Amino acid sequence: MATIRIPRSDEPLTRDLRVRFDVWILLAVVTLLIAGLMVVYSSSYDIAFRSGLSNNDHAYYFKRQIVALILGLFGIVVIMQFDYHFFRKLSVLSMVVTLGMLMAVLWMGDITFGARRTVFGIQPSEIAKITMILYSAHWLSSRGARLRGFFSGLVPFAVIVGAVCGLIIQQPDLSTTLLVSLISITLFFLAGADFWQFLLAAAIVVGVGAFMITVLDYADDRVQAWQVALEDPLSSDYQIKLSVMSIGSGGMLGRGLGNGALKYELPAAHTDGPFAVWAEEMGFVGSLFILFWYAFLAWRGFLTARRARDMYGFLLAMGITIWISFQALMNIAVITSTMPFTGMPLPFMSYGGTGILITLLGVGILLNVSRDAGVGRTLRPANNAMETIRESADQRRRNGRSRLSRARRRG
Repeated sequence: MATIRIPRSDEPLTRDLRVRFDVWILLAVVTLLIAGLMVVYSSSYDIAFRSGLSNNDHAYYFKRQIVALILGLFGIVVIMQFDYHFFRKLSVLSMVVTLGMLMAVLWMGDITFGARRTVFGIQPSEIAKITMILYSAHWLSSRGARLRGFFSGLVPFAVIVGAVCGLIIQQPDLSTTLLVSLISITLFFLAGADFWQFLLAAAIVVGVGAFMITVLDYADDRVQAWQVALEDPLSSDYQIKLSVMSIGSGGMLGRGLGNGALKYELPAAHTDGPFAVWAEEMGFVGSLFILFWYAFLAWRGFLTARRARDMYGFLLAMGITIWISFQALMNIAVITSTMPFTGMPLPFMSYGGTGILITLLGVGILLNVSRDAGVGRTLRPANNAMETIRESADQRRRNGRSRLSRARRRG
């Protein structure tokens, strides 16, 4: 199999190619960040003024968001200095630290609205999202054919995912548990697991989710409120009602940035409802603008994964892209009353220091994988050698994801 060597960091060629990452990914992220800053300020200045925590500083939340954003951008710069394979060495340690933090938040975390989500101002459940991607990409890419075995593939992976999700759901945080489960199952399938394993894992997640809804009173209440909203959103839960009214009142072009009226009544407008605030102030056209950039980011992320030159890079890029895409879909689905209400933040646009920082670190890893693919394309020889390398990469991808062709033969 033909391979392409990435030059060492001390070789001149590497320094020349250091910036060859996917600039379209960065453009999409920066666009969403700018829109997020605008909507955070618009939806939080009244809350900041009335909360008493900000010393009447109406830009309190806005300033804190900028600090987190700067730290996240700095994190991207740092991550870009390494080969992404470096994160293999950190995957086990990061998992141990994350499990420790998830246990610590249950023991000494701050209680807010009946849930323990933070410890020392940090949300371990946000860290768990990227930790699961790092660990899963490393573990799944190293299993090879053993991944298709029940006791060598599905069982140990289910134990890993179950340990993380079990701690998160005790906070309780059902939405993050669902997100981590969806990311993990998708990566498990993409890594080469058999279709029956995928169906079994999905059935377990659905069963556990249904059971938790019956056990957790707040989850059952939200499902019932959602069912009412399907019949008449305006007579449903207060937050669902205001979210739907905010979207509807924006019309085609919106009321204008900062001129929204319902954001003053919408609970947690700066954390859970930024899309509703944006839709009211920027209208249907503005909402399509945001949806376009999320879709564009997902496309570039999937393209980066497709171009990755090994299974580890493929799973890393897919995991981060799926994470951001699923989380955005879940938030927007909640705001539009398409699914039961959850406290899932909107990536890049919701207020939250830990969330924005961790998401930007994920973007840094995605850019790192895209640069690796870009360097590889730059170093490829021409003519026949080019075709040999392309065929080798295609064969590697087919081997790593052979369960798709196998499923077609069975049908």
